[in-house]
Amino acid sequence: MNALRYIKFRSWFAVALLLFVVPACTGRSPDQPKADLTGEYRIVSGERNGAPIDQGELTDTSIYINDKTIIAYDKDRKEMFAVTYTLETKQDPWHITMVSTKAPEVGAVSKGLVEANQNKVTLIYALPNGQPPTDFKARQQQQMFVMEKAGTAGTKG
Repeated sequence: MNALRYIKFRSWFAVALLLFVVPACTGRSPDQPKADLTGEYRIVSGERNGAPIDQGELTDTSIYINDKTIIAYDKDRKEMFAVTYTLETKQDPWHITMVSTKAPEVGAVSKGLVEANQNKVTLIYALPNGQPPTDFKARQQQQMFVMEKAGTAGTKG
């Protein structure tokens, strides 16, 4: 009977160990929020180097986000900006690291912050040679965009 009890204990211990070790191996903790930014967005407002971006620059720009990439298109559906990204969602706000996949600066790394709710995403990041942001106020060599999911403009989220 002791042998059976020992085998049961080892089995439960192995399961418990797996539940603890597997998230550590994948780099994702069980309490890390799932980030779902996927969708099509329209830019509502923006800041660059501490000043508002002219609304004319933002009109007719579409942003597409999936689980690995962010792509910006102009009104003629020409790709203007493309990056791959990773999110660190253990902290609030989330931390984002983006790597440019489109010229002129392929491979450029930019770090920033993301705040997301149901229909709105705020993204702020460092421009080349800029310091990563620590809050949602664009300073020198930083850029920020507030985006709403397409088709949800003006709804609460």
